[in-house]
Amino acid sequence: MQQTNVISGAVLTIFGIAMMMWFIPAQIEEGPEGMMSPRLVPQMMMGAITLLSIALVLTNLRGLAQAEHRSPISHAELVSLAKHAAVFAIAVTLFLLGSPLLAGVALIGGMLLALGERRPLVLIGMPALILLGTWLLFYKVLGTAIV
Repeated sequence: MQQTNVISGAVLTIFGIAMMMWFIPAQIEEGPEGMMSPRLVPQMMMGAITLLSIALVLTNLRGLAQAEHRSPISHAELVSLAKHAAVFAIAVTLFLLGSPLLAGVALIGGMLLALGERRPLVLIGMPALILLGTWLLFYKVLGTAIV
């Protein structure tokens, strides 16, 4: 676990430095004269994230030599990640080629199946109720379209 903390801390440190040096100045304009810069709060938050990620790296570097060299991610977790990614890819494809309704049913039902749900009433009822409730809320109650 310490190796994972070192790697994630290093990635966050690089991300924070890149955000403060290039992305925040490129995306947020300087404020007018006499006003606090709009860049200040984002740069403060990225500075805090960078300092915390440096602390994460430093505190976990000490015990890295004694750590066992085994992946902290199990095979079952990788299989679960692949299942969820496949369900999401199928839902996006159905959305682009079919309709939002099909994509919603595939996403909700597929995720229920990927998480291990096998009761037919839940597999049929949950997508139906969620999508019907969303339709009622946006189209009938609020009077607006979702898309």
